[in-house]
Amino acid sequence: MIGILSVLIIVHECGHFSVARFFNFQTPVFGFGLPFGPHIVVARKWGTEFRIHALLLGGFVAIPELGDESNQDAFGVPLRPFRRFPIWQRALVAFAGVGFNMIFAYFIMLFMCFWLGQPMSATAVASLPPENPIAANAGVKVDDELVDIDGVQINSPDDAVMYLTNHKATLVHVDVLRDKKPIQLAMTTNSSGKVGMGLAPKGPVTYKKVEGNFFQVAWFALVKLWTLTWSMINALGDMVSQLMHASKPAPGHPKLGVQDLHGVFAVVKIGHDMVQQDWRQLFLFTIMISMDLAIINLFPWPALDGWHLATMMLEAVRGRPMGERASGELVKWGFITLLALMALIMFNDVTALVQGKLDFKLKGDQSTDKDKGSADKSSKDGSTSPATSTSTDTSSPSTSNTTSSSDNAQSKKQETAPAK
Repeated sequence: MIGILSVLIIVHECGHFSVARFFNFQTPVFGFGLPFGPHIVVARKWGTEFRIHALLLGGFVAIPELGDESNQDAFGVPLRPFRRFPIWQRALVAFAGVGFNMIFAYFIMLFMCFWLGQPMSATAVASLPPENPIAANAGVKVDDELVDIDGVQINSPDDAVMYLTNHKATLVHVDVLRDKKPIQLAMTTNSSGKVGMGLAPKGPVTYKKVEGNFFQVAWFALVKLWTLTWSMINALGDMVSQLMHASKPAPGHPKLGVQDLHGVFAVVKIGHDMVQQDWRQLFLFTIMISMDLAIINLFPWPALDGWHLATMMLEAVRGRPMGERASGELVKWGFITLLALMALIMFNDVTALVQGKLDFKLKGDQSTDKDKGSADKSSKDGSTSPATSTSTDTSSPSTSNTTSSSDNAQSKKQETAPAK
């Protein structure tokens, strides 16, 4: 698991490095680990010093021409005179890490589809929230197993969520199994594509071969990656909303707080437990972490890739860049807040590990998974990990990665979005 996290971070930084080299940006340092403390130099090539730092919790590529040009001595290696690169080139360099994580995740998904097949799990109705009685009035009952909707097979809670979301205020026909007997129920979704069902995966994950030629399978893999990523974005939005605005959780979902923020230890522990039970879960787990790295690095927070993109957009609008002093102060305090967040996350990880809250179990029809959704948002596929790792780029003018996550490993996962 530590190796997988390391590979994903290196993939991210290789994106920045390769595109920066292509446009002839300076890349004085490529470091594995956080960019401070003792380090060893393992190689010098292409004008770059490759380092391994003592704190192996991330990685970075120093690209001074993306940041404060007055800070030429910060990297400890000689630099050429600075060039002023066009905004579009700088933007591509800043986005390259995210892009490489997306591409890497897609190729793993493509490999899964060709080699293992599509992960599938039975989808059961876990709850019928009274605030939206559409499904209950149509005759749906708790423990009904969804088979298809309008003839479209449901292979996971996400399939139902996405189908209903795309059919707002529409009459749909839902085929379910109740006590092993097929029943068809008709209902009309509301304006948000919801019918009032809390969904949960049921039973072990199986894999079904994806039929079609290369291009059909490639398109299928792209759609699956998009579906998974969109559900992760929604779930992350729910978590941030609860943490920032103290919003009420969905019925049947636990209240999230700062104690539910987890990081590297949680990812490693939960991933280890998953692989012990089904090693094939490792592929989807890796896809999720890679996409989390991409999603979080797009946040416009000082020291993240999204911050570079946001300042470039401001520069394009104003016609001039942000002042060096203001930019430097914002990045400095942004980096300090990220370090504080890492300390909190590490404390939560150790506490939860000691208390056994990070144990992941999947036996028969029982699954213990992280609550990643809310009453009105979609959540991830039942075959995925309970951890949502998020990465943060934490240095400027470098780009760097540290991994963190939000987790409530003891809550039962439910798909409650447009299906609700």
